[in-house]
Amino acid sequence: MYQAGFTLIELMAVVVITGVLSIAGVAVFRKYIFSAKGGEAMSNLQAIRGAEEAYLAENHIYLNVSKTGGDNPESGSNWYPNTAPSPQRFPWPGPASHPDSAGWLALAPSINGTVQFGYLANSGQAGTPVTLLKTINKPVFATPLQSWYVIQAQGDADGDRVSANYASTSMTGEIYSEREGE
Repeated sequence: MYQAGFTLIELMAVVVITGVLSIAGVAVFRKYIFSAKGGEAMSNLQAIRGAEEAYLAENHIYLNVSKTGGDNPESGSNWYPNTAPSPQRFPWPGPASHPDSAGWLALAPSINGTVQFGYLANSGQAGTPVTLLKTINKPVFATPLQSWYVIQAQGDADGDRVSANYASTSMTGEIYSEREGE
């Protein structure tokens, strides 16, 4: 008499294949989630760019928001709203106790809710050197012939102390990204 069914080897093969596929799926899903978190930085960089351009239209100068904490007064190093990258989320606008809070309130970029990235926004006049980016690969900019700004975002979405970095300048329309999805 013939009985239909699966052998133990066939069942184990199915379990192994399912396990491999689920591990691969989780890895791809995690990368997708962390990459999506980079969308926050890109969106907020654009909001800060818009706020800088609006400030320029009203005051004929870009606003140097992040000027505290750096060796060079124009460089700044106090990320806003959190002073260091962290996997936590922070409310926007940040605390009034932050050294650059008044500048960010004056710039008033349209950012709502909470953010996971920290932001710097530096500016300068024509003929002054551009702020160095706080990135691994530091693009070099010639001394501009007009007013300029540099906006940077840094975040550590997964808490491994390796930060994703984003930057944008008034000299180019591009957003520079480094370790995106980190």
